[in-house]
Amino acid sequence: MRTKEEVAKLAELDPELAEWLKTNTIPKGDWSNIKQFRAMREMMEKQKLDALGPPGPDLEEEFKNITMRDGFESQIKIHKPAGKTGGPLLVLVYGGGFVVGNNQQLTPYGRGFAKAFDAVAVTIAYRLAPEHKFPTAANDVEDTLLWLSKNAEAIGSDPSKGFILGGISAGGNLTACIAQKTLEDKSLAHPLTGLWLCVPLVFPNQELVPDKYKELWFSHEQNAEAPILDKNAIDAIQVHLEPDESSALYSPFNSKNPHKGLPPTYVQVDGMDPLRDDGLIYEEVLKENGVKTKIDIWPGLPHAHFGFLPFLNGSKKAVLDTFLGFGWLLGKEISPQKVQEVMVAPAGG
Repeated sequence: MRTKEEVAKLAELDPELAEWLKTNTIPKGDWSNIKQFRAMREMMEKQKLDALGPPGPDLEEEFKNITMRDGFESQIKIHKPAGKTGGPLLVLVYGGGFVVGNNQQLTPYGRGFAKAFDAVAVTIAYRLAPEHKFPTAANDVEDTLLWLSKNAEAIGSDPSKGFILGGISAGGNLTACIAQKTLEDKSLAHPLTGLWLCVPLVFPNQELVPDKYKELWFSHEQNAEAPILDKNAIDAIQVHLEPDESSALYSPFNSKNPHKGLPPTYVQVDGMDPLRDDGLIYEEVLKENGVKTKIDIWPGLPHAHFGFLPFLNGSKKAVLDTFLGFGWLLGKEISPQKVQEVMVAPAGG
């Protein structure tokens, strides 16, 4: 277990980012002004997607509508290698504080994973707050995962070769909660074989943190003024979402029998992130409960830095780490050279 001093040191500004900040600033979004904030993020996501261009002849992409429990038609985006079937199924959940984002955000990872692992990578959607309060997003992710599990073969995948659920930030929260719920409900036609939790929200309050780790949960205060995601943003998200902090759909620590029996889990943590200690502590707790884990920590970098500061060496490393981490989850080795070939742009958060 890390000491408090070791954890605190993770927030020391990355030297390359510190140098860049001498002549640049990171734009600060106003999460409380949802209309303006969405417009800014949607423009950013569109620019990324336009720069990415079409998938190329070696990939097939299609959109598909699936019906949620209340009759709403939600859309998934399927990425798979052209002319190939029977690969692992990777289900990717985008980030954006439950208030922004769409199923296009993780297209770079969807395409990259499809090519790197001959996988069927599905980037899914969920309805956003404040129009759709908690727990709509969690219900949508659960309904989509159940559908994909039942229809895995129909979309060309073989979940016995790997069935991974993962996401960034809010997507990491949704991954942790829905993986826990479907495990307890025994509701999936095929069991999940791995989880990816990138800079996830796990603890909405300190009360849920196990006593032995309470003194190590201080990143919300230490990084309250961090770029990209700060205390004001987290407070605004809470207002928009109106979550039930005692619900198992908002934290796996609210579940009746949490952690035991979960599949191997890959956790990613940014050092200058208010959510840093959520990931650090959750990974420790998973290990205590017999879950195989892998963790990557990026010191001195803010929340989902790879999506907002892609030019940094630390962002390029994060992309490489992610592919290596998925290789670990799938039991497949992948070289840095192969990652460079298949990944042309970092995904957002």
